[in-house]
Amino acid sequence: MAEGPLRQNCDPNLPESLCVLANVCGYISKAIWFLVLLPQLIKNFRRQSTTGLSFIWASCNFTASLINLFFILDIKVPLFTTISGWYMPILEVGMLLQFVAYSEVSRRRKAILVVVSSVVYATVIALEVTDAFGKEETSSKMVWVSIVLWSIETYFQVILNMRRRSISGQSYISLGLSFVGKTTDMIMQFTLLMPTQYVYMTYFSSTLAYFNFIQLVVYTQPARVWGPVVVVMSLLLCGFVALLLLRTSVVSIVCPIGILMFLVGGFVVTRRQRQRQEVKPLPEDIK
Repeated sequence: MAEGPLRQNCDPNLPESLCVLANVCGYISKAIWFLVLLPQLIKNFRRQSTTGLSFIWASCNFTASLINLFFILDIKVPLFTTISGWYMPILEVGMLLQFVAYSEVSRRRKAILVVVSSVVYATVIALEVTDAFGKEETSSKMVWVSIVLWSIETYFQVILNMRRRSISGQSYISLGLSFVGKTTDMIMQFTLLMPTQYVYMTYFSSTLAYFNFIQLVVYTQPARVWGPVVVVMSLLLCGFVALLLLRTSVVSIVCPIGILMFLVGGFVVTRRQRQRQEVKPLPEDIK
């Protein structure tokens, strides 16, 4: 099969047309990732606030991107993956700086967050630069940390939205772009020959991104609109599970089970907190 920008990392067991389609989806996905955070950054700047956004989400995102950058420098991946690997950490630094500038928490708490975060980022860089786990092994081992962070980052935002019963802190444009980007990402990752780490990473991050998009529809649209949307997206999520099993092994069934338990646990905790807040103390004359 001839090499070219649309024939990279092809699976010889699949038709060449699927390889071309997957590479096109890859370029679309990476183009979207160049844009996806910009509407959120602009929204934060215009309202001079990060209220409604999870700092843990932003911090996990940057840490994962930082680790991923070192990983892609050591392996062969399509050009669009390399470009994205350099670009995304830059945008995510901008997001973190907005939290420092606009967050309404106390200065003392801000200082603590800055110090702790800086120590974490410096540790990651030190481990990668010094090849702490061996010259050939450090980046491939560390990228699993990236996978875990990308797997759970959106969870914190989803739970924050549940607590607020709103997604007003998030940019609707960013959510829409993320939905399209994750869909094309899934097509690309499950069609081309990509590192196993990337396959799992894409499954987890795409699944939670879909849940986040479902929140956008549920919190902003009437039931007659969001009902069919939730059904369709649930079917797509089932398709993700099937693709994951076909591309990896049956053991991967623990992935959707883990995500389901994660979300149910967060929902139960959020609901209990809400119920406690809604309980009003009895008047003195009734006690």
